[in-house]
Amino acid sequence: MSASSIKTRVLIISDTHCAGLKKRNHGDKAPFPPFEAPLPPADVLILAGDMTMTGRIEEYHRTLDMLKDIQAPVKLAIAGNHDLTLDAEYMYSHLEQQSLTEEAARFEVKEARDMWTASDGRARLEGVTLLDEGVHIVDLENGARITVYASPYTPEFQDWGFPYERDEDRFNTTGTGLSDAKNIAQHPVPSFTGTETPIDILLTHGPPLSNLSRTVSEDDAGCPHLLRALMRCRPSLHCFGHIHEAWGAELVKWSDRADELTAASTSIAEWKDGAWQAGVAHNGLQSVSVDEEKMKQRHAAYLDVSRDGSGLRRGHETVLVNAAIMDVAYEPSNAPWLIDMELPQAT
Repeated sequence: MSASSIKTRVLIISDTHCAGLKKRNHGDKAPFPPFEAPLPPADVLILAGDMTMTGRIEEYHRTLDMLKDIQAPVKLAIAGNHDLTLDAEYMYSHLEQQSLTEEAARFEVKEARDMWTASDGRARLEGVTLLDEGVHIVDLENGARITVYASPYTPEFQDWGFPYERDEDRFNTTGTGLSDAKNIAQHPVPSFTGTETPIDILLTHGPPLSNLSRTVSEDDAGCPHLLRALMRCRPSLHCFGHIHEAWGAELVKWSDRADELTAASTSIAEWKDGAWQAGVAHNGLQSVSVDEEKMKQRHAAYLDVSRDGSGLRRGHETVLVNAAIMDVAYEPSNAPWLIDMELPQAT
């Protein structure tokens, strides 16, 4: 990162599912909930999807009630597989399951969309911006500029919203994807190499194939196509949620072979069986340890990769954060993540 970068504090949450911020009362006894008011102030707040249980309007209001109380001048959010009414294609194709007429479904989709994106919708009035799939450039009040790639889509799971089949690739071009994948990418993730404005933050609801995508049964629910795109993109930060039990953070160090590997012809099975590992440097996948006491005091798990901290090397290292607030029982048992990082200065 150049000398013109600006240290920026990013607060990350995901899978809030209508949770409100717990407020400690005088005399309350420990243990205290990790998702507790007040959350630490930040330059930008990121919510990585699954704001609700089923995408009802009253659920969105509960989410915005929570978001408005967080101190961050810029608040960015994406939808997730539970935010059904923000996925028009899902709503129109599931009329019978939802006991809706087409007219009623169109009304619900419009109502939800207006709430989150209309100039007079509640989200805009509360200072929250919903990001659709693709690249977004956002200027922050501290003088920094973020280039974000956002996507709410996840591999199909139990007929929820924003799905794609596991052999389908939403994130790579035909020339950079896995050889036997069906390419459906409408907005491919840009590569780090050869891109004038690289992606600073990759924001997806689901995780890539990784340790932060392990389910309680130890299955890896991460997406191999997203991992391939991540290796090409090599952002400073990739934040997601979706797999509640995989909350945590990792620092990935990319090998010199990352570009070569993502250009090579590789099948989905070969990639999942370990071909991707050559793109990670030797001993280049490190779990981030958390100080439990400081996390309770701060109301967030903290990592400093700015120049004052570990000094993350842009394009060589990426912080991966699974910020799911809910556990598998849908209790808000996980803390937000607070990341100090360098971002380019807005020109």
